[in-house]
Amino acid sequence: MEKKEIIPGRNPVTEYLKNLKAGSGARLYISESAHGKIIDTIRSLAGTAKVPVILQEKKFFSRFGSSSTHQGVVLELSGHKEEISIHDFLKNTAESKGVIALLDHLTDPHNVGAIIRSAEGLGISGVVIPKSDAVGITDTVIKSSAGATAYLPVHRVPNTARFADMAKEAGFWIIGTTDHGDKSPDELKDLRPAVIVIGSEGTGMRRLTEERCDYLARIDLKGKVSSLNASVAAGILFYEIMK
Repeated sequence: MEKKEIIPGRNPVTEYLKNLKAGSGARLYISESAHGKIIDTIRSLAGTAKVPVILQEKKFFSRFGSSSTHQGVVLELSGHKEEISIHDFLKNTAESKGVIALLDHLTDPHNVGAIIRSAEGLGISGVVIPKSDAVGITDTVIKSSAGATAYLPVHRVPNTARFADMAKEAGFWIIGTTDHGDKSPDELKDLRPAVIVIGSEGTGMRRLTEERCDYLARIDLKGKVSSLNASVAAGILFYEIMK
């Protein structure tokens, strides 16, 4: 039986519809009580992409989480979008001198979604996350990314340290992020292609991942709080390194 991918929320659905081709097999569910300019936009985009619109009562949407998550709008995709292999992804990114974000076992879906949103907006080529002990691309991640998952490649790998080894073999610089780093992001902005490693919310990068890093970057703070939220730190690093 074909697995369906569910995209909840008005902004994420809008972005996915912009990226859909006619004949995709998708279906759009909208609450009978939903209205407003963005709903009109969603209906228009659905029409362009030849996606059928199905009106449903409010209770239909309870299976998709809280009302703040689905907002009375859910897009059902027919299977997952086609992905290239991790080897081809590395090859293509190396050839374009791009930058990849490696999320080293982050578990907060809001952080992961926010990082994907920043990565897409600032020109990162793609995101890599581990298959275990980390959050995947959940409804919350999609919603928190504001639909950026519709555009940015997200690959899952069995082991982050092994991926770093693969990336180094493909010609990438590995840039870790830690409060004991000895480089500012500005000093690393010319390194291409590169992998930026964002450590987990509580413990940072894993030891084996940190050992693969060519450089360790830090963000100098002026206040009394000694650390930043993972998604905020990632956004600053992406901005500085992608300048």
